[in-house]
Amino acid sequence: MTSTAAPAATPATESYLHEVSRRLPPRAREDVTRELRGTVADMVDDGVARGLAPEEAERRALEELGNPARLAEDYAPGPQHLIGPAHYQDFLQLLRILVPVLAGVFGGLTLLGRLFGEAGREDLVVYLVLSIEPALGAALQGALMGAGIAVVVYAVVERTERTERTERTGVADAGAPAPATEPARRWTIEQLPPPRPARDTTVGELVWSTLALGLAFAAPFLLSRPLLREGPLAGEPLLDPAVWTPWVPLYLGLVVLAWGWELLRFLRRRWSWSLFAINAVLDLAMAALLVAVLRTESVVNPVLRERGWVGDEFARIGVAAVVLITVWDLVATFLACRRSVAGRR
Repeated sequence: MTSTAAPAATPATESYLHEVSRRLPPRAREDVTRELRGTVADMVDDGVARGLAPEEAERRALEELGNPARLAEDYAPGPQHLIGPAHYQDFLQLLRILVPVLAGVFGGLTLLGRLFGEAGREDLVVYLVLSIEPALGAALQGALMGAGIAVVVYAVVERTERTERTERTGVADAGAPAPATEPARRWTIEQLPPPRPARDTTVGELVWSTLALGLAFAAPFLLSRPLLREGPLAGEPLLDPAVWTPWVPLYLGLVVLAWGWELLRFLRRRWSWSLFAINAVLDLAMAALLVAVLRTESVVNPVLRERGWVGDEFARIGVAAVVLITVWDLVATFLACRRSVAGRR
């Protein structure tokens, strides 16, 4: 039974009602305040009828209603959090995908564009700074955009689900508390999602591998542009034009196959010995190609050799680097494959 007489306003009750109403949308404040004031008055009357002093009855009534911030959540038309615990783990998973993907795409495309656009500058340091600095800024923008998209998506999901529950249960958007108990759907084992094998590689790793291979693909084109714009070497590229036939097309073909292997590994989700064998063949083919070029061809523009910019040790250092990188990749992929296969036994 709700009290019909207007209860006398007391500082404690009015302060409590203010703490509740200020957390509600303006359209709901008046109705909720009126309802709560009547509820408090009824509870105080009951306490006085049981022999309590009015001040003590009021104190107990407000304490029974509980924290005004929590009570306001029951009357609020939407969630009072941006992303709640029901979706937090899904939000983190989307965040782990979008942030590295968009950072890699934005930063990688910007870097490739600047490398081509700034090629030919006399000062190598200036060339690298003008190429890398905007790429880092673009990568940061991509990461922030990915985080923003993830937040917006799950903030909308939170509020959409609240609206659907309201329509299903018939509870008004504002001015009425959420039902004390909502019939819970009984969970059964049939609701479990189908089992999916764990993934040995992430979307972020695929993106960064794609960017690295993209730079490797662009390297012959970048190195074929003029190294300097002014001076005695103006207009001369770093790469010997004679290397283009037939070595560069073979090199580009192997880079494309390497990217295809990365995509295949991602789609297969788990390492296998067949994947390792394909990777080993590609590694050895690329190493054989680069070693052959370094030992039989003048990779560097002959003009740079004649001017003393590149010495005879260039080929030896290059061969050693190729062998070292190839061995390191073969060992790393072998260990990763063995761990993955052993973990499934």
